[in-house]
Amino acid sequence: MAMASSQFFCNHQLHTSSNSIRRTTLPSFRPHGSSSFHPKPQLQRTSFLRIRASAGRKQVEIVYDPDERINKLADEVDKNTGLSRLTLFSPCKINVFLRITGKRADGFHDLASLFHVISLGDIIKFSLSPSKTKDRLSTNVPGVPLDDSNLIIKALNLYRKKTGTDNFFWIHLDKKVPTGAGLGGGSSNAATALWAANQFSGCLATEKELQEWSSEIGSDIPFFFSNGAAFCTGRGEVVEDISLPIPLDIPMVLVKPPQACSTAEVYKRLRLDQTSKVDPLALLEKISKSGISQDVCINDLEPPAFEVLPSLKRLKQRIVAASRGQYDAVFMSGSGSTIVGVGSPDPPQFIYDEDEYQDVFLSAYHNKYELVG
Repeated sequence: MAMASSQFFCNHQLHTSSNSIRRTTLPSFRPHGSSSFHPKPQLQRTSFLRIRASAGRKQVEIVYDPDERINKLADEVDKNTGLSRLTLFSPCKINVFLRITGKRADGFHDLASLFHVISLGDIIKFSLSPSKTKDRLSTNVPGVPLDDSNLIIKALNLYRKKTGTDNFFWIHLDKKVPTGAGLGGGSSNAATALWAANQFSGCLATEKELQEWSSEIGSDIPFFFSNGAAFCTGRGEVVEDISLPIPLDIPMVLVKPPQACSTAEVYKRLRLDQTSKVDPLALLEKISKSGISQDVCINDLEPPAFEVLPSLKRLKQRIVAASRGQYDAVFMSGSGSTIVGVGSPDPPQFIYDEDEYQDVFLSAYHNKYELVG
């Protein structure tokens, strides 16, 4: 199995595709082009002051430089070590289809799903810390836990437990993927952290071992050690790599409403006797032969999610009605609350007109071999 080191992660600086952009800079989709739609930019609050002298007078220049602080700290480590920093792209995923096939004795549900990475993702910067007692995590968005409950810290703790290493890290998470979205952003971050910790330690573990270990802290995490498209079963931790079944140039629009869905509440309302009876392997075969269509994008978690969040059902209905057939399929990813429209780069007009929808992304299926330095 080809694993993450040769595709997803790399010890060079990587960044997201220019097609993965928040609503604040929402462009028309162009595979290799530039943005053409420019609403007011969203200003960041953090800034630095630089004082410059000109013609006998001081000029104050306000510069936003999010890297300055962490880079200065990391420079202290750079003087005395080899590999000391990694900047990695941490992509998210969508569930092209998601079948729930049964309830397990351990309380989890068995699923069968086609997972596929997309070009939307986070950037994570890792620097070796001189501390041998604690990791330090920072991020660019409020509300993300920075303690041991964060999957990044859980992954680093897991790696130290499995290998006996004592490396600790400064980590900065540049968050683009919204939380509570059904896009696996946290799971991807955890996989990225495991891979990074292994690089800093001289690759003590194989990537197969990293994949196996990762299931101890999250069911979706093993997928992010795949080739980028995989048929996942069990709790999601049984990962079967498949050849990319969908052309990479198909654009998609992702709309994440302000409300999030509780995964636990969605599963609590799931009724197995009302789920689809379509064979997941038949869905996979049809996608491989004929591509994306509405009838193959089945998500058994949509009905219970729509019970938990009725406004989510209305959002999907509005996108379908407003698009007038421009999307090949419209569906919810994971347990919600992101609604995905595949086949067009154009969001419905009401997305532009209503301030409620701030987390709107243009993306595409992602080839994990496409590393951008």
